[in-house]
Parts: sequence; C-alpha cells; structure tokens
Amino acid sequence: MASNSTGWPNGAQAAFSWTHDNMGEAADLNRLLVVPQPIGSHFSVLEVLPQFLALLKKYDIPATYFVESWNLSVYPDAIKSLNSAGIEVAWHAWQHEAWNKLDEEAERDNFDRSFGAMSKFAQGTDMRYKGFRPPGGIIHGDRTLELCREHGLTYISPSAEQGAVVELDGGKDRIAVLPFKWRTVDAYYYMDAFAGLRKTKGELPEESQGPDVLVRNYIEEIDAVIESGGYLSTLFHPFLTNEPGRMEAMEEVLKHVVRRRDEGKLWVATCTEIADWVLKHPDTVGSDPQWDNTSWR
Repeated sequence: MASNSTGWPNGAQAAFSWTHDNMGEAADLNRLLVVPQPIGSHFSVLEVLPQFLALLKKYDIPATYFVESWNLSVYPDAIKSLNSAGIEVAWHAWQHEAWNKLDEEAERDNFDRSFGAMSKFAQGTDMRYKGFRPPGGIIHGDRTLELCREHGLTYISPSAEQGAVVELDGGKDRIAVLPFKWRTVDAYYYMDAFAGLRKTKGELPEESQGPDVLVRNYIEEIDAVIESGGYLSTLFHPFLTNEPGRMEAMEEVLKHVVRRRDEGKLWVATCTEIADWVLKHPDTVGSDPQWDNTSWR
C-alpha cells in the first residue's frame, strides 16, 4: 500500500477503526448484577450481534470486537462467527474487570487466565489476541504496557486522545496505542451511569442523550480526524443497540464512514492492520497518546 504526505495508505488523510466492546452477560456478572437465565442466552449475542454482522457485511466495513475471554467457553459459536466474518477478535479482560482497580498480581493473573483460555480455544486456527482494550479505559502505565508485550500484543486501545507509538524498556521495545475517545463511545450518550463522566467532561448535559446527538457528534469526530490527519475509532456496544432508533443511528454512522472512505479520505481497517502500519511508520503518529484518566465509575 502506498502512503501520501500524511503517512496513511492509499492516499487517505486519516485512519479509522470500527470497534465493538462487551459480549453477553460477562460485565453484569462481574458487577454482581441480575442477569437473564440461562447463562449463554443473552439477547445481545442471540438477537443484536447478527444484525451487527449483517450491517458490517452490507457496507463492507472491517471491524474489531473486543471480547471478554470468559465468553470463549460460553459463546464459542458467536466468537467463531466473528472470525469467519473477518472481524478481528481482540481482548477485553477476563470478565470486564475494572482495570484501573486491579493490583499488580490481579492484573497479571487476568492476562494469564485470559491468554490461556484463548490458547486452548484457538487450537488448530490462526486466532490469537493482538490487541487489548482495558475495561474503563485506564491502565497502570508501563506495567500494563509491558505485560501486553510480554503476551505478544502489538497494540493497546485505552482512553486517550491521539494514536501513538510508545517506547518501552529504554527504547528497546515499542507498542502501538490506538485509543478510544469517550465522545465516540455510545455508552457516553446512552447510559445513566455515565452522568458523572458527562458532567466532568462538560460536553453534554448530565442526562442521557438520544441517538441523534450521538450521530451528530460521531460524524463531527470523523470529519475532524480527516482534517487533522490522525487516528480515530468509534465504539458501539451490542447490549445498548437494541432500543428503537439506536440500530438506525449506528447505520447512519456507518454510511458516513463509507462515504468518507469512498472519497479516499479515510483508511478504514482493523486495529491490528493500523497497529502494524504505525509500528512500521511511527512518524504517522506521535509518541504521546495524551492519556485520558477520567473515569465513569
């Protein structure tokens, strides 16, 4: 792939990844919430996920889905369907633990348990984790980054403002940072639990917002990253996309991504593809992700 003066392939002005988080009831179980029974029958997997896959296929959009490793034994067919559809399966902790609250031992145990489960699940296939999105978006600095590299990950997707390549071990190693921004996370608009974060950010009212606000702001962010020449990801959760208007809102954003891609302005790729590119072309991004350590809980 050729690059232009911005450094992105095929003459594009910016890089973009379409992402999803959370599968089934993993997060609710971790928070000791009431979940539908029996385990393994969550509506977001059985009803919403097929609609996501159909839309991604309709618009020919590559995607990355950050899935908790607990799901490997609970929803193996769903995860295999992602892989078969060409969607990158990346890591989202064991059971959506609040990452910033883990001590050093718990963090390492989470890595080891999760990667052990994936190793068993993926036997005979080329599946493996290449990236990590920490639940809550906040990491433990180099401690987390070094664990990522120890387990063979090439990128991490925390809460931050800019794509970056960060040096580790005194410059002997590197990892790509492909962040998410709260302004392009659907939960930031839809969930009452995010009222405090909305207040902290000062961008939205404390009250939850409708799909129209989400679409407007997502499109603004997509157009803004094209102007800046940087990297952006958007994030939709299947469990939040079952209410009237929300699936339509996601499709509106998809249409805009396709429009800007077809104009040649946006390089749309999986997180792994973008990580591989920036690691080979570090001048495409900077070295400072501008970490965002604000928390919604």
